[in-house]
Amino acid sequence: MDRADHLGEPVTLRPGWGRASVLAVVAALAIASPAGAQEPALEVVPRATRNVTPPGMTPGPAVDGPLLREALPPEPAKWRRFQLPETTDAATFRASRLTIRVSGVDPVPVDKMCRRASGEEWPCGRTALHSLRMFLRGRAIECYLPPIGQAVEAIAPCRVGQTDLGTWLLQEGWGTPNDYATEESKAAAVEGRCERHGMWQGTTADGTCPASGN
Repeated sequence: MDRADHLGEPVTLRPGWGRASVLAVVAALAIASPAGAQEPALEVVPRATRNVTPPGMTPGPAVDGPLLREALPPEPAKWRRFQLPETTDAATFRASRLTIRVSGVDPVPVDKMCRRASGEEWPCGRTALHSLRMFLRGRAIECYLPPIGQAVEAIAPCRVGQTDLGTWLLQEGWGTPNDYATEESKAAAVEGRCERHGMWQGTTADGTCPASGN
């Protein structure tokens, strides 16, 4: 179903042709969202200067002054499906020329090495990417986006089925929440860290986890 829900609006849609285009897209998103709804713009159409009615047809009524043509409102954001995208790290994937980063998550870099309690290093970045691929298992990813147009990069909330992908990544310990994370995702990040999931394996308690997580 195409609707806005708790995942919110897209964060960024970046065309490949300069800062002015980015600002134009951000403005379009503001108009498309309910909070920034505005009256549709009216285009002034010059009055016809000659009679172009075909022979045998009744001419239209005479109009004194310019005509006003109502512009169509911008197409709103909606859930858009991407089949078999190419995953490049735990929170980034590519579909054709468009690269999408999952909103609210800073993923583990692919080349990052983590350290277990024993002191042994392990490739947590590559493990995070592998875990995402295993979770997808060929399933489509849906992201909440406005019309893509000529954009080449986007940051947006995404889901797999009914699972919020950002929340899943944080709960599994494959990223950290950033400023765009929802409260649900932030709580999932705390759970993942306190339960020593993913990259948090081998970490020690820092006093911020519930007693059950220590």
